[in-house]
Amino acid sequence: MYDLSEEKINELQNLIDEIEKFNGKWYEINNPLYVTTHELANKAMGFLYDNKLIIKFDWGKWDEGRDFLKNKDQNKYDNINREFILKLLTAVARNDRFCVGAWGNLFESGTALTLFKKLFETYK
Repeated sequence: MYDLSEEKINELQNLIDEIEKFNGKWYEINNPLYVTTHELANKAMGFLYDNKLIIKFDWGKWDEGRDFLKNKDQNKYDNINREFILKLLTAVARNDRFCVGAWGNLFESGTALTLFKKLFETYK
């Protein structure tokens, strides 16, 4: 489910490498209603959409995902599967349309890098 070709898996690895090397601001708040997200974060979202990795589900009512992201325990990532990772990424990507800065904040916190790395691991 949500398979990628070898070429796309390599593209995902390259994206992760870029995210790891980035040393700057992931987003900038211009005013309360407008946030500029760094192009690399936008590229990561584009990767998800272009590869049909955005999952259709009722993300707004998905309390499990919201609770997961609030949980500070780093061990929480140990046993998550591809679908759960994609649901988390989808929920934040969709939420960014209504809560400006949500996607950039996912990167700023380091959670995006962790999730993309875990996603990559599911393709090994």
